[in-house]
Amino acid sequence: MKYILYILLYSTSACSPDNDYARVEKQSYSPAAPSESESVESAPSESTSESTSGEPVTPVKRNTANLFYTETFENSNLDNNPDLSDFYPEFAVDHSFSLDENIKRAGNAAGRFEINNDDPKRWSATRSELSQAQSTARAEGWYGFSQYFPDSYISDSSGEVITQWHDQSDQGEAVDRSPSNAIITADDRLKWMVRWDADAIMDSGTSDGTIYIDLGSIPKTRWINWVVHIKYSHTNSGILEVWMDGKKVIDRQNMPNAYNDVAYPYLKFGLYKWNWGTTTSKRVMYFDEVRIGNSNSNYDEVKPGGSNSI
Repeated sequence: MKYILYILLYSTSACSPDNDYARVEKQSYSPAAPSESESVESAPSESTSESTSGEPVTPVKRNTANLFYTETFENSNLDNNPDLSDFYPEFAVDHSFSLDENIKRAGNAAGRFEINNDDPKRWSATRSELSQAQSTARAEGWYGFSQYFPDSYISDSSGEVITQWHDQSDQGEAVDRSPSNAIITADDRLKWMVRWDADAIMDSGTSDGTIYIDLGSIPKTRWINWVVHIKYSHTNSGILEVWMDGKKVIDRQNMPNAYNDVAYPYLKFGLYKWNWGTTTSKRVMYFDEVRIGNSNSNYDEVKPGGSNSI
């Protein structure tokens, strides 16, 4: 299996986004009752870079030459052989992943991801994820994907990562770090986590800055469409733009958003849970229309297509 290679490349035993020792830097958004160990921001209410329809004005036609990853779950053989995906599977058991023809964003099927608290752990956590090959990570990229939470999805205070941009530690560096960017669900809310650090070699998981941006309650029984543009940097040259259902909800220009590593972060999507509470013992969610574009790509080339309904 392709994912065996990951065992030697990184450790996720301390990828929990809740490291209490992270130092915090508050930004220009209005914080929402931050704790001593983190800052929580509200998403900006307006964006000056959107058209009257709520979406940025960019070319409509996709230039597939700018897209180097596309997974629309239209290959029916993925059901029995997830290795056929361009993304690397990180599944523990058969129920971790399947195709679903009833709940889909576009086309004939979507990817169904499931974890249970008694699943065998992979790298010290419960997970069901598809991962971009680390060697294809670049300094800047565009990402588009759709997520669907069924009504049965209950997120408690223990939280879980549902999409992450996983970092690649340098040789000799501490690997017990949370991802620099991640979408997290906790207490039935969506949050975006940003971390950064300027040290060339980090000797612990402590980062220079950590921010949680609250994106509201989890929308259920409908598709959520995401477009993300990241120019990675541990200095004030970073760019992080995030659109949710066509509205820009994060706009961090000329701010740090990554660690000081030689290699750049790579996308992982699905479910990753480091600790289980008592509210529920199962998580199920769906993904569709996943695309990664290079630095020459744009909003319209990676945005999900099709209808928002099931």
